[in-house]
This record gives sequence, C-alpha cells and structure tokens, in this order.
Amino acid sequence: MQKYLGGLLVLVVAIIVYSSPAHAIDTIPSEPVKVDGPLLITAYSFQGHNLRYVQIYNDLNEITDLQGWRIGVRWTGGGSWLSEPLTGYLEPKKKALVADSLVVTLPTFSITQPSPASDPRLIDIRLIPPDGSLLNEHVVTPSINDTTGTSRTPRVESVPPVFYFSRNISSSTGNYLTTFTAFVPGANFSVEADPLYTLILDTDIRVTEIYPDAVSCAPNDTSALCYDYVKLYNGAPVPISLDDMRLRVGAAGQASSSSNTTYLSGTIPSGSYVVVKLNLTDSGSWVWLEDKYGLHRYDQTIVGYPSASSHEGWSWAYNNLIDTWQWTKYPTPYDAETQFSLGGLVNECTSLRLSEIAANVDQQFIEVVNTSNTNYDVSGCQLQTNRSQTASFVFPENTMLPANGYATIDIATTELELTKTTEGTVYVLNSDGTVEVDARSYQDLDENTSLSLVGGTWLQTFTITPSETNAYTEYPPCETGYERNFETGRCNKIEVATSLTPCLPTQYRSEETNRCRNIVSTSTSLTPCKPGQTRNPLTNRCRSSISAASSLKPCAPNQERNPLTNRCRTVPKLIKADFPVEAVQDTAEATLGWWAFGGVGLLAVGYAGWEWRHEVGQGMKRLFKPIASAK
Repeated sequence: MQKYLGGLLVLVVAIIVYSSPAHAIDTIPSEPVKVDGPLLITAYSFQGHNLRYVQIYNDLNEITDLQGWRIGVRWTGGGSWLSEPLTGYLEPKKKALVADSLVVTLPTFSITQPSPASDPRLIDIRLIPPDGSLLNEHVVTPSINDTTGTSRTPRVESVPPVFYFSRNISSSTGNYLTTFTAFVPGANFSVEADPLYTLILDTDIRVTEIYPDAVSCAPNDTSALCYDYVKLYNGAPVPISLDDMRLRVGAAGQASSSSNTTYLSGTIPSGSYVVVKLNLTDSGSWVWLEDKYGLHRYDQTIVGYPSASSHEGWSWAYNNLIDTWQWTKYPTPYDAETQFSLGGLVNECTSLRLSEIAANVDQQFIEVVNTSNTNYDVSGCQLQTNRSQTASFVFPENTMLPANGYATIDIATTELELTKTTEGTVYVLNSDGTVEVDARSYQDLDENTSLSLVGGTWLQTFTITPSETNAYTEYPPCETGYERNFETGRCNKIEVATSLTPCLPTQYRSEETNRCRNIVSTSTSLTPCKPGQTRNPLTNRCRSSISAASSLKPCAPNQERNPLTNRCRTVPKLIKADFPVEAVQDTAEATLGWWAFGGVGLLAVGYAGWEWRHEVGQGMKRLFKPIASAK
C-alpha cells in the first residue's frame, strides 16, 4: 500500500511541476532606467515664493521639441505650483525664457502664479519632462545664507528680498557646470533669450535637374561638369532663403548623415536657378528638400532618377515643353533652363512610344505606336538598343504614323542588335538624339515570345503581333493532339474514342466494361436429354419421365394409387363409429418423413465433422491435456 501511495505522490508532484507556467520563476522586471534630458536651467530669479523667471538651455547639438515640458516650483510649508505645458522647438545651444511678464518684457513663455495667504520662500525649481517620458526631472535647489557679513547670499533688499542666480561655465571647455552663483544685477541687466525655431511647412523651390554621373576630369579641371550636382529653381515671385533647408539624397528610412545631406544657405531670386554640388550614386536614387533639422519633408520636391550607368555625362532633367522628366546629353550647371538640344528644328517625338519587343525569336523586331489621336510625323525619330550611341535606326523623312497606328522595325534590316536570352534595353530618342522619349528593359524572355504592352502593362506573351494590337497569351500553343489544361498549365493528350470490334451473335456488350459477354442459352447450349428423360425447368437438368397411367400396373382391388409417388397403397377399411371421426395422418408417411429429416441432419453433422476434423482434434487434445497431467 505504501508503494502505491508513494507513486501517487510522485505523480501529483509531477503534474504540479509540469503544469506550472514556464515564467512562474522569472523575476519581476525592474523599472526602466531614466536618463537626463536635453534641457538645463541656466539662470533663475525669485522673490519669496514667486518665480520671477527661469532660463532654459538646449544642451544638445540637435533641435528639441518643448511640447509637454513644464516648469514647477515648491515652497516651504509644502506648497507647489506647476506651469502650463510648453510648446515649440528650441534649436541647439539656444535659450528660452519662462517669466512673469511684469518682470521681463516679451518672454518666450509667460507665467502667472498664485499668491498664498502667507509668503513662504521658494525651495526648488523643477524642469519636468513630458508625461510618459524616460527622462529625469532637472531640479535646481537655491542655496541661501541669511547670515551677515561676506558669506551672506547676495540679494536685492526688499520685502521679501529678490535673488538672482546664474549657472557657472567652465573656463577651459566653455560648458556649463553644475554649480550656480548668486549675484545682484546691474542697472542695464537683461536676461538672455533666443527666438524659438519657426518651421516652414511649404516652399516654391523645385528640383529641376540631377547630374548623377559626372564625366571623368583631370585633377586640375574646375569645370562644373566634373562634379555631381542638383539644380534648384525658385518659381515664386519673391526671393526665397535657403538658410533653413537642406538637400537630401537616398531612400525612405535612411537616417541623415554627412554623406547624404547637404545644408543650404543663401537666397534664390525669383525665377532663378541655383546649382548645389554633392555626391550622387549613379545607380539611381531619390532627391528631395527638407527643413534644416529634418522635421518636415517637402514632398513636392521629391524626384527619383534612374540608373545613370549608361548615361555618363548626361543629366536627368525636367522638360517644360513636354512636361516630363528625361535624359539629356546637354547638362546645364548654371543659372539657365536646362538644354535638350543644340537648337534648330528638332522633332521631339513626344507621341512615339514602344509597344512590342520581340528579341528571342528568329525574326527580331521592335514595334512602336503613335499614342496620339491624329496622324503623327515621326521623321528623324531614333531607336537605339543597349545604349549604343553609334548604332541607331532613324525614321526616314515624311514618315507618318496614323492615329494610334503601329510601325514595326525589322532588326535584320538595321544596325541595331537585340540580346536574346539575357537582358537588354530599347530606347526611343528625339531627332537629334539628345532626349530620351521612352525606354523599356527586358530580361530572360522565353523562346518565341515578345515583351508587349497590353492594357497599359508590359507582359511576356506567346502571341506575337507585329503591327497589330497586342494580345496576351500565358502559354505556348500545344502540339497537335494535345490541349491545354488551364488549371495546371500543362498540355494533355486528347482522348480519341476507338471503334469497337462487334460482338458475336451469341454475345452481348457489357455497359460496365464495354466487353463482349456470352449470352446464356436455355436450349442450344445444353446437351439434349436421353430418351425417357425430360428437362427440369428449375435446374435445367435431365430427369426420368413419369410413364403414362396406362403403362402402370393396375393396383389390387383393396389398393389405390398414391398421386405423389404413383405407387399402389392399401386402402384402409373404414369402421362406422357412433361419433364423427377426423382424418388421421398417414403413419407410414410420417415415419418416413422423420427418418428422412434425421438422415439429412446426420449427413450435415458428418460433413461438418469432416471439414472441421483438424480443429476438433486440437480442441480434444486441449480438453484432455489437463486430465492427463493430473494423473
């Protein structure tokens, strides 16, 4: 019993242990560690319980948001006061002044304090961070000595006296120390305060040109084309200062750094351009303007430029004439509108666009389309591939494309080359080759496909349509005898019903197996019965025929013929009784029936014994084995 109780105890302990949560033994997390904030109290003045002013200083090299900060004071006797939350941005190493407007003219923040019945003395000043912040309060406790003599704390004698304190500065580093000095201000004394930072939320300045892949120059070459640059334009009717802006390059999520941020200065006159030198990646990126502290991004100035790996010495610029950004090989790094040609009559080819590129086919071609609703002159418009500036296809003079019409250029008849199985790019240029009107890159096209513009989307298609409306087909056509399963995308063999061999006259076709089966015959397929026999319709077997009544031997006078066996049987004598007599069943027949029934039963038992003789023998052995063992 003790053994079972011990096992049960172990089981209960195991259940308790394993059912306990894994963290049950974890220690309670400690409070988050708080750190000192960016603001310092650098000067203050008070009279009795009344705070006259407090000067706060941003000790960081970054701008600080004052939203939610408060000034608090405590008095002797347990009283206290808390200011309204501050607002605005304080720039790095700048000061703001929280003051009683009756004491300081035009402070940064005005305060009004209660007047208690008695006038206790102020015991400390607190700079309190916003609710939920992990910053420590900054507390300053005045040290007042009321004794007489040189150790007496300086004050302006009044009732109550007025005290002034300023934080000490290190003579070696110029940084503020932790100590304060009391003083009596002179006649011309004024406490220092800087204006809060004003955030400008909009600008009329725009980016108009980006030069990301400057040409290689000699070390002593001072040309503006030797350096990457971004050109800005002032579209406002008045000059705009750049002092509160910076130029950023990169992508979303990238922090500002010296490599991707350029601080601006100076002024852009109305309708003028300014060129800003900086380092740009030639693989493509983004350019935009934001305020100098990165608090606000001017989204209307964001411009993305593509890879310039094949455009060394070109600039990505805004073309006012066609209201679009495009490459030009005439960068303009000065106060002038960007050039897109050398002058003269130039066909800008603005309505000509790429429509289909068949590169991985036996007969390569490029298809272009007139996107306008009128006939369009494409004379002089150029096609280039893979940025080969030495090989171009130029549309002959007086070449007109109908409205929304196509033109197909057979690559074999030009100097152009289309890469088949790797990657390539096709360009549409204006007539002097200075402006890239359209471009499309492709890569790893399947054999016998084209890259086609279908419904505004570029897709690889197995339906190639030179000079026709493009169509999208996801899969190649199946071979003869196969059809496409659009669920799996595979070609499946078409099942064709074959002609069946006719069945024999003595057969029929099974609907389940479609095979021929023999018809069961009731006469022709059976062996004829012998003379004196007839066929049993139930078993289809032959049996002896019963002879006609005339062929049977007549029964004796005291006998009758049994209709079942056709045999003669003695007719019982009837004795007349004084009461009715019921018929009694034939005793001989009854006895014979019971003997027949017993014989059949005996045969069944014998047959079962024979079939189960092995099992019966095994059972008898098992039955008598214990008896033999007992002896």
